[in-house]
Amino acid sequence: MKTTKSNLFYRKSGKGPHPLILLHGFGQEHSAFDTWLKALENNHTVYAFDHYYHGQSTREDSPLTIAQWKQQFEDFLLREDITKFSIVGFSLGGRFALVTTNLFPERIRHLILIAPDGIFRSIWFRLATSSLGNPLFKYLMLHPDHFNTLLDTFKTLRITSSSMVRFAQKELQGKDNRKRVYRTWTYFKPIQVPISMVARVINQHGIQTHLILGTLDSIIPLGKILSKTTKIRTLETHKLPYKHHHMIEASKTLVPSLLSGEFFD
Repeated sequence: MKTTKSNLFYRKSGKGPHPLILLHGFGQEHSAFDTWLKALENNHTVYAFDHYYHGQSTREDSPLTIAQWKQQFEDFLLREDITKFSIVGFSLGGRFALVTTNLFPERIRHLILIAPDGIFRSIWFRLATSSLGNPLFKYLMLHPDHFNTLLDTFKTLRITSSSMVRFAQKELQGKDNRKRVYRTWTYFKPIQVPISMVARVINQHGIQTHLILGTLDSIIPLGKILSKTTKIRTLETHKLPYKHHHMIEASKTLVPSLLSGEFFD
């Protein structure tokens, strides 16, 4: 069996008694949470990760399976001697947080999802990762002029919103960014579990779950998330008047207050 070389980087900070995992969004790295640390480090030991193909985490170009992620995360928990932990995931990190919760529900104190990916799959993601659409997706990432022409056509025909077009054009500037988009969408495709399955696990284990959404977020629309999370009995929803890429900064005072509940259980 072929072995996949990988290095999963994380930065450890703080000396508090409660382990806290932080998972960033696409195009970011562990430093996305730097402004949170002062408020967290007294009560938590914080582990801020870089996703593969981001920051200092590296991996060969191949699909990341749930079984592989489970083994890698178990190795991390063993190395750091962590029994229970809380986990926060923003955007792409939300998808990994949901999968991790499904794998280790008995070990999780709090699950906090900020504008999370992984609850619904957009038509663009389904097309780009399908057997027919993925070769075209790769071609467009290698030929940005053609991709921009396609985006302009979608905008003109009102197939997608102007804000989504601006977001795509911004994120896909530069060859490295386009390569990261292709790798992330293609090789992280297996990292997905139905939200109905995660809801059952959360309910069975009574995991305190918080969902933080932006009312101005056009990337992770509030309505599409709320309609799919109604069966989580321990869920508390928090709405903030911000766009997608402002959600980490907007949540930096809210998250410590949500986590403080674990000190009284």
